[in-house]
Amino acid sequence: MRATVEIDGPAVMARVHKVVAHGRGFYEELLERNDVLRIHGHGRFRDGALVVTDDDGETELRGVPTVLAVGARPWIAPIPGVDAASFITSDDLINLSDLPASLAICGAGPIAVEFAQALNRLGVQVTLVLRSDLPLRGEEPEARETLLRVLQDEGVRVIPGARRIAARDVPGGTELSWIGGSVTAEKVLVATGREPRLDESDPAEAGIALLDGGAKVNAQMATTARGVWALGDAIGGDHRRFQFTHVATYEGPQVAENALRGAHHEPAYMGMPRVTFTDPEVAAVGLTEAEACDQGINVHAHVKLVRETGKARAVGATEGFVKVVIDRASGKLVGATIMASHAGDMLATLTIPLHTRNGDLGPVLATTFAHPTLSEAIKVAVRDAVASSPAPEAEMTT
Repeated sequence: MRATVEIDGPAVMARVHKVVAHGRGFYEELLERNDVLRIHGHGRFRDGALVVTDDDGETELRGVPTVLAVGARPWIAPIPGVDAASFITSDDLINLSDLPASLAICGAGPIAVEFAQALNRLGVQVTLVLRSDLPLRGEEPEARETLLRVLQDEGVRVIPGARRIAARDVPGGTELSWIGGSVTAEKVLVATGREPRLDESDPAEAGIALLDGGAKVNAQMATTARGVWALGDAIGGDHRRFQFTHVATYEGPQVAENALRGAHHEPAYMGMPRVTFTDPEVAAVGLTEAEACDQGINVHAHVKLVRETGKARAVGATEGFVKVVIDRASGKLVGATIMASHAGDMLATLTIPLHTRNGDLGPVLATTFAHPTLSEAIKVAVRDAVASSPAPEAEMTT
């Protein structure tokens, strides 16, 4: 006789709120321990000065080194009807007091797929509507195809290649429609990305130039305004592909020293990890195989299935793979993707060579990986990739 499991929606959301509050409290306490003055207010530039407004009024800061770390907000794609519809964003979803009975999600990125899987597992009827044929644009096709299959196998209704998506309120909820179909759900989540919220600070008043909605910065993270730097999600341009907390924490100490000590640190991103926290996780670093080819690099890629390791079979985490992309000419690592349980934890092994050794895989090949572990797949993938990569001279003779 099988036991019936019921999800306590309010308890789930209360737990989410508690974790978020504890995280915020941790950093506030950390600032207090380091004698950092915190002002709970809003900062805007006015006539070249930063003006902070709080309950006590206005405080003008002029000539003080300033770092803009204002983060990002949900970006709402121009979906017909969405402005008049009762949609929610990821920020709104986190603040709900109970789980919705049904949820339609418009989006194909990390936020969309993470919430689709998580809420589906919590008993919410989830429909994921994609404009693209596969989720996670920009990642390796093996990961995108596997994730789509996993979501569908778990019961998420996925609508790939949706055209002319529109939204409207209807009796019983909000309807998301596309050519050939529609779904009505209690909530519609628009998860189409995030955008810098720098405009809320009136950057033009300080002479800060914008790029794709974020601050335009030089290699040392300085904006076009004297004495003002930016980091994290506040930056525009190509930097917007790195909208991760760990990017801001990497940049922070370097920007602080540039601003306060006149240092000249220039953050580098070739070894910057990116992780989507689905199950299995999708973790990647460096270039994908397609990106490397687009840059004219003659590469060799090798895939090792996670299920070929003893640990994966023992714990039932057999979905996923390790893919390494190496330069045929030098044998050095160009990029890597790991799709596995705890892939984000495993990725550092392949991030370090890119970050510190220009892709040299010698230390990885010389390292003995403990057995049984999921990370054994990394060693085997690297070993087999190097062994199976034909030398350029051999290619010329075939």
